[in-house]
Amino acid sequence: MKLYRPTETTKFHIDRAWFEKNGMDFRIAVYKCLTPEQQERVGEPNAAEVYDYVNETTGEVERVDTVLRAVRVEGARDPEFITPKTPIYEAAFRAFLLNGNQPLTPVELSGILHRKSSEILNRLGGREVYNGVRPMF
Repeated sequence: MKLYRPTETTKFHIDRAWFEKNGMDFRIAVYKCLTPEQQERVGEPNAAEVYDYVNETTGEVERVDTVLRAVRVEGARDPEFITPKTPIYEAAFRAFLLNGNQPLTPVELSGILHRKSSEILNRLGGREVYNGVRPMF
């Protein structure tokens, strides 16, 4: 089996199948991104209601639950949602949640995370996968 090494032009995304393969719940990972006040307001992540969410950039309508909706609507407005102190793995996961999981390269992520693309590639391009953020080959 040939191994591929990601580069700064390799697109990354959240692979939701990774959660299932690793016995994890995507909703719980998203729920952990919320503040305690937001968690209390949306309630249990597995009992979340489902809404139509309109992507303001693409105009696409997507079915999302209360948890993901809170992240996208409130997280996008919260300057503390992604900060320079947020670990790269977590910051990338949050960036993909905010952008509807549209694939991004480390160069594109560097503009969002305000980190060097080489630093992002070093963290995301290794063997360890955090919250399903993986390269697309």
